[in-house]
Amino acid sequence: MEKEKENYLKKAAEEIKETEMTSDYSADIGQLAAGIAHEIRNPLTTVKGFIQLLKPYLIEIGKEQYAEIAIEEINRANDMIYEFLNASKPAQNKKTEIDINKLIQEMNILFENEANIRNIHLTVSLSSRNPLFYGDLKQIKQVLINIIKNALEACEEAHATESKVCLIVKTINQKTQIIIEDNGPGMTEETINQLFVPFYTTKEKGTGIGLSICRKIIEEHDGKIKVHSKYSHGTIFEIELPAILS
Repeated sequence: MEKEKENYLKKAAEEIKETEMTSDYSADIGQLAAGIAHEIRNPLTTVKGFIQLLKPYLIEIGKEQYAEIAIEEINRANDMIYEFLNASKPAQNKKTEIDINKLIQEMNILFENEANIRNIHLTVSLSSRNPLFYGDLKQIKQVLINIIKNALEACEEAHATESKVCLIVKTINQKTQIIIEDNGPGMTEETINQLFVPFYTTKEKGTGIGLSICRKIIEEHDGKIKVHSKYSHGTIFEIELPAILS
């Protein structure tokens, strides 16, 4: 009986020690991540400052919007870092009225240089009804950037003679559809079924969390995200959101 009690206490002590070590390790990793996140702010501030210095010259050549979008993206990155450093605090509701056509035009400007470098034809087709949407702009941007980036990478991977990515806005009844279509290599049925599963990825350096986060964001905005794809025939991502029609 005493032997059993001794073994039990020994095992309990080992488990407590292991828990403490794990807790210390997690705390160290958390502090390291917070330190890195804090340091990232410094180069972002420098880049933002240089863009603001260049802004008058961009105005002269009619490219002011490039500076505005670049500064917005730096601000978005800073906000993400701030939210990470203050993750323990309750999240605030940051929903505002979003002009979907304007947002897609901004995405076009943001990615047009990357598309040109990759020799991909990036096109935009907007809705004539000028749909508005009530949501978190930074989160919706995060979704679009993730999916458009994936589409460009897919097209580059396909090595097609004429690679294309199309950004389309449609309005059907009280719903707005944002469609991102590419003529990349497409996906198998198996890949489509696993696409939104956390940590599933077909990329060598992928994390597998991007699309699962995208779906969560869209669903939290009372929307839906669908994928239509056929192997060797490209992919279509369809995002459906409740619209406010102006």
